[in-house]
Amino acid sequence: MNYGDREIEKTIVVVTGIGMITAIAPDRETTWQRLLAGQSGIKFNHQLQLPIAEIDISQDEDLSRSQNLLEIATLEAIADAGLQVPLVNCGVVIGSSRSNQRELELLLEQSPRNWSSNAWGNCQLASLSAQIAKLLKTQAPVLAPMAACATANWAIAQASELIRSGRCDLAIAGATDAAITPLTIAGFQKINVLATSGVYPLSRERQGFALGEGAATLVLESLASAKRRGVKMYGKVLGWGITNDAYHATSPSPDHHSAQRAIQDCLKRSHLDAIDIGYINIHGTATIMNDAREAILIADTFPQAAVSGTKGATGHTLGATGMIEAAFCLLALRDRLLPPCVGLQTPEFDLNIVRQAQRSPHLQSALNFSFGFGGQNAIVAFGQ
Repeated sequence: MNYGDREIEKTIVVVTGIGMITAIAPDRETTWQRLLAGQSGIKFNHQLQLPIAEIDISQDEDLSRSQNLLEIATLEAIADAGLQVPLVNCGVVIGSSRSNQRELELLLEQSPRNWSSNAWGNCQLASLSAQIAKLLKTQAPVLAPMAACATANWAIAQASELIRSGRCDLAIAGATDAAITPLTIAGFQKINVLATSGVYPLSRERQGFALGEGAATLVLESLASAKRRGVKMYGKVLGWGITNDAYHATSPSPDHHSAQRAIQDCLKRSHLDAIDIGYINIHGTATIMNDAREAILIADTFPQAAVSGTKGATGHTLGATGMIEAAFCLLALRDRLLPPCVGLQTPEFDLNIVRQAQRSPHLQSALNFSFGFGGQNAIVAFGQ
């Protein structure tokens, strides 16, 4: 290998480890297999009178719930990548939409004299990234993006840039949320986006989403590092496109211009044409507005691509949702298997929707769509 090839390999970012915990299952492979089987972690909660995707897990009293989920996912990802702590030169990029809001709400219900020694610290927004930095014992850059439901794709882009710029050979990209809380529920009910009976993405019957809990973590490293360590690779982070509508706090711009620009930026940065995309994991919140918007974007640019939304299985885990769905894209590339659109009823749009898990032997690239409040548009491309 000549010098030029070695330099190129330093800027190619690959994924060598995946960890996750969802309402479907507490680990990567079980979640994936149950998703392929069309199983859902959403259940109707009679106390809340809402469908939700809650994780049944004992809580570590020294951690917030978001921290607890994040640590489980991160430890699985590190082990999957064949790594061990300390990882002193590993970059860390951890995102969340609600961060430790759950703990803050619980704290405000108590008298300060009853607060535990960790109570205030566990409410801090930066405690999630700091927690993983401490776990890894890293002295590399530690970042904490927050971009509503587009947060995870931001984290993947930032972690990739740490590697491409030469600042790190390794970087953790993670996201977590545990936001089934009174304030979150009340806010989403106010704008009428919560489902009342079930989650039906891309369907005429769609009502909205079910709040979920979850976390996922990816281990990213340069191709040169992965080859040097002799480890498996799920795929490459080919590129991303990130834009903002600058239009409204909660509604997307009706002209779709900025979202379309994010898609085109992603394709250009990834050196892909629209025809190259074999699979798209859509944001798929099952709301009237979002699904219609995504259908327009896909029909205009990717009429041939297979699409599915997986929030009918995991619930909407807010800031964590894009990382979980990025993991699904990578597992699809690994297995050449496309996950189904769980919850699909009567399709409303003329798209190539995956109804049951299907083989895709020639799958070479996949897109992960994420959109968030504040006009956030974030698209990431993965490839073989």
